[in-house]
Amino acid sequence: MGGFVLLLATNALVLSVPWLLREAIDGLEAGEPIGTTIRYSIAIVVVALLQAVVRTFSRLAILGNSRKICYDIRERFFRHLLSLGATFYDSHRVGDIMSRGVNDIRQIQGFFGPGVMNVANTTIIYTAAAVLLFRIDATLTLFALGIYPILFLTVNRLNRRIYSTSVAVQEQLATISSRVQENISGIQQVKTYAQEDREIEMFSAECNIYRERNLAMAATRGTMISLIGVVAGAGSLVVLFLGGRAVIDGRISLGDFIAFNAYLGLLVWPTIALGWILNTFQRGLGAADRLLEILRVEPDVVDGEDRLPTDGPLRGDLEIRGLTFRHASDDTSRPPSLRDIDLKIPKGSRIAIVGPVGSGKSTLVNILARVYPVPRDRVFVDGVDLNDIPLERWRRSVGYVPQEAFLFSRTIQENVIFGRPDAEAEEIGRAIRISNLEGDLAAFPEGIETPVGERGFTLSGGQRQRATLARAVLTDPDVLILDDSLSSLDADTERSVLEQLGHWRSERTTILITHRLTSLANMDRILVLDEGRIVEDGSHEQLVAADGLYRQLFDRQRLQQRLEQG
Repeated sequence: MGGFVLLLATNALVLSVPWLLREAIDGLEAGEPIGTTIRYSIAIVVVALLQAVVRTFSRLAILGNSRKICYDIRERFFRHLLSLGATFYDSHRVGDIMSRGVNDIRQIQGFFGPGVMNVANTTIIYTAAAVLLFRIDATLTLFALGIYPILFLTVNRLNRRIYSTSVAVQEQLATISSRVQENISGIQQVKTYAQEDREIEMFSAECNIYRERNLAMAATRGTMISLIGVVAGAGSLVVLFLGGRAVIDGRISLGDFIAFNAYLGLLVWPTIALGWILNTFQRGLGAADRLLEILRVEPDVVDGEDRLPTDGPLRGDLEIRGLTFRHASDDTSRPPSLRDIDLKIPKGSRIAIVGPVGSGKSTLVNILARVYPVPRDRVFVDGVDLNDIPLERWRRSVGYVPQEAFLFSRTIQENVIFGRPDAEAEEIGRAIRISNLEGDLAAFPEGIETPVGERGFTLSGGQRQRATLARAVLTDPDVLILDDSLSSLDADTERSVLEQLGHWRSERTTILITHRLTSLANMDRILVLDEGRIVEDGSHEQLVAADGLYRQLFDRQRLQQRLEQG
């Protein structure tokens, strides 16, 4: 509010200069003493200096507020992104989200900063100058400003074109951002398959589309600015002709004529800037629409009413009753990802889930980890519907290690303690030992303080997987879920890690997804999934003897191992 008060004061000072100029000239014409003219001249200089100071503070206030608004928007946008579940990220490109969070917010800042400031400035100047012009000579004012309504109608039509083009420009910029992000993330694949030239060609094509759309918007904006300039010039020409005659006829004084031209001159820049202002508003509105498109997405994984009897640790008994699940993006003509799942997992169980690719293994554990929304009255923990357990409390009770080992661009230690920043050195060391990462750290020059690079690219696949496992182990969860997260380890290392986990977690639940069936001999129970159903359930020995799907998968792996060993 203070910024607009200062802006009002600035324009009041600006509008007072032509009035002082008129008084000085009329005084000279009337033969007043030279001292009076000097006083008016000094007053004009003082007013000009004062308005420069006040204008500076008004700009600081308004532009500062625009930055605060955008800070709040940026924080809200980031907070909202963290509240959204996997369903949202499965259907949105990272580059597009980043473009909205960076480029679109920058456009909104232009909307609330220079845009709002210039709109307020233009409104004040136009209103006050029009009143003052009418006070000098109403007829002359009507001739000078008569063409402006036609101008506004024309500008409004061009403005719609700028809006649609602006949205297209921002969408294309998001496409470019996505392509850059994908190429940087997949740079190894690009180089491995020698696709640099092809990717450059595709990137150039996207940039060319971006350039063409920008040029189209610039052409429309240029037409608008030129039209405004022509109108402003025509108005000045009318004033020179009709105003000069009015002075000759004695209807207005020479001072009035000069003041009239000065007030009309004050309208020139706001009129020329009108095209830029409208363009800024349209770009800001387009950016706001794109941002609101994300902000309007409701989280699909939300807290329900807390119905747990105590605030203490969960026991960890899991039960699934008749669970059928279909992803939001799935074709409804195809069978659901999971069908009629009934399952009880008592506390302390060591459960393995196996099956062909696409059988629903990852979907099942993602539901247990509440990565995906959980259908009500289908999944229970200690007899309580999973939807009625506070989301944060449940996720702190579950250690989930996904298929893709993700590491932040930090040190190994910072990645390991991500879930427990306050962990003691002894606890960190235990997590490192259980994940069988201790020997690898000795080979690094900086040990556990070694930076891992972007997404952990300086580590091998197995080292990344063990680092993410250590991160989950350190949180000491009631339920540990390993979603094929040991696939990059050799058989001996995987067996060693599972043995360490078995000793440490003898009274806690562990759920393991794996394709390496030879490591499952010590699991309490093995579930075999096929086409979204549990088709077999038993121990390793029972399933091998049953001569079903598990036996087929097991025999196939043993044959493959023999062939590899020669």
